[in-house]
Amino acid sequence: MSQFEESTNLEVNNNTTLETSKLKDNNNNNKSFNLIDRINQFLVKIKLKEEDEEIYTPEILNVPKLKYGKYYTFCYINNDPIFAIGPDFLYFIVLFIINVSFDIFILFLIWNNSYYIIKIIGLIMTIIQLLSYLITSIINPGLPKAKYQYYATHSHKGNYKQCINCNLWINSKKYNQHCEECDCCVEGYDHHCPWTSKCVGSKNIYLFFFMVGCIFVLIAYYFFSMIMMTVYINNNVKK
Repeated sequence: MSQFEESTNLEVNNNTTLETSKLKDNNNNNKSFNLIDRINQFLVKIKLKEEDEEIYTPEILNVPKLKYGKYYTFCYINNDPIFAIGPDFLYFIVLFIINVSFDIFILFLIWNNSYYIIKIIGLIMTIIQLLSYLITSIINPGLPKAKYQYYATHSHKGNYKQCINCNLWINSKKYNQHCEECDCCVEGYDHHCPWTSKCVGSKNIYLFFFMVGCIFVLIAYYFFSMIMMTVYINNNVKK
């Protein structure tokens, strides 16, 4: 073999080794880039999860308390109101007084003219019904959260949109609707309940269903207790 042929073979071998080394480096770089992308995606998921779990930063705690349409809000946690009373709260107070008065009148009749177990069951059911009505009427129905206002006003408007009526920022991923009666958006809006003088939303809808169930059960109990009261009076007359 000539000297020229030997040199060309060496050059070819060197080129092939260089190309294979470059391919290996590219593969390693691609793997490293893929790893970085995966880490970034994981961090983004963690951030979104933190937002969904309502993990508040110290800046959010300094956001001033918001006015929620015609709602009267009080008792705040992280600037989100626990309690919110509707605009027609005087109407609710009158209804609540009538409800309490009627329940006391029925219990008074049953207490004097019925069996002991009927009295205790009636007292417990009346207390549960009144408490469910009261809590449903004062609990926050699902007003826009303080963190929505914080993220929207700090250039993180991806998942948030502003209501043209109440100017509050709401999460576009969740079902929200503006209530004309309360002049405010409510998350998970179902309807405006005149008996509670407020909206039924994501935070009080199950309490609302529980309250309605308690009312129907209590009405059925009243009919049953009247029958048992008649039996009790008849037995006492015979004795």
